[in-house]
Amino acid sequence: MGESNGSLDIPDRETDGSLGDVVMFYIGIILKLYVNPCLGIGGIISNIINTFIFYKMGLSDGVTQNFLILSIFDGILSICATINSLCYILLNTIFTRGSPTAHNLQAVLWSTLISWPFSQSISCITTTVIAVVRCCCVALPLQVKQVLTARRQLAAIFVFSACTDGVLLQVFIPANLVTITDPKTNISQAVYIGQDHQTLNIFTNIFLYITFVIIIVCVVILTISLNQSSKFRDKSSSSNEKSKEKSREIRIVQTVILVALIFILCNLPTIILSIIRQITDGFSVQGHRRKFYEFFLIIMETALLLNVFVNIFIYLSFNSRYQTIFEGIFGRNVENNS
Repeated sequence: MGESNGSLDIPDRETDGSLGDVVMFYIGIILKLYVNPCLGIGGIISNIINTFIFYKMGLSDGVTQNFLILSIFDGILSICATINSLCYILLNTIFTRGSPTAHNLQAVLWSTLISWPFSQSISCITTTVIAVVRCCCVALPLQVKQVLTARRQLAAIFVFSACTDGVLLQVFIPANLVTITDPKTNISQAVYIGQDHQTLNIFTNIFLYITFVIIIVCVVILTISLNQSSKFRDKSSSSNEKSKEKSREIRIVQTVILVALIFILCNLPTIILSIIRQITDGFSVQGHRRKFYEFFLIIMETALLLNVFVNIFIYLSFNSRYQTIFEGIFGRNVENNS
């Protein structure tokens, strides 16, 4: 969430005199032109599969419902990122900057950047709700199942998402797409100006830190509970039915822990970026550390796209119902093609 980059400028060795800038540029180009588009396309495909399978599983329980919501908005985020990467590739390889086509591509590029935080915030809230609900189920299983029903979980996601996206709307509504001409190169490009950066930065920091801390606390509690459950299961000799139910609960907890851990790791660059911006002068789009800032933005984008892509492998590894439907769909297709 927050600011993002539209392009990287090729550093000039003679004027910059920094090999580090050149290295950062080429790593950034590899990530932006090759890695991020692949992750974006992979995220679209994987989340279409996730959405279809979770819908087929039914929406009677909160776990499946919340993973469905997460898959939908992770998929939207992947679509925005892929379109953004496509515009970036076309602007840097085919179309000359300043041309009418380039202007239109820049408008689309900025539009995808602005739309990105809306779906990202909903995914973040959904992940937080998933972690908190599972944490409460571990602590007070009987009470929570009666209180935190699937509908109430959906209501919580809707209310918090509406509030966060409402703030983002207030930030971006004043923005306008304008054409700016560089006096040195006489090249025009489209940029969005007028958004409330101060409100965006304050809100983003508060939102990120709160959700990040909540998810970390939930992961710690769930991990401790999982270890205790494993030890208890090894010692106990319960019936087959109870054992199956316990195994299902453990797999759900494992799934939630891994989804939350991936979220934590992949959002670390965003948290680090936010902290560096607070303590380092010139670490911004216009600052003297602009190149490092833009490079960090691309790293952040790569991490976020990795986050929305890898969840499918967690579901395949720990969700038996997901595995069954997945194998039923794709196993049948493989048999038909062979």
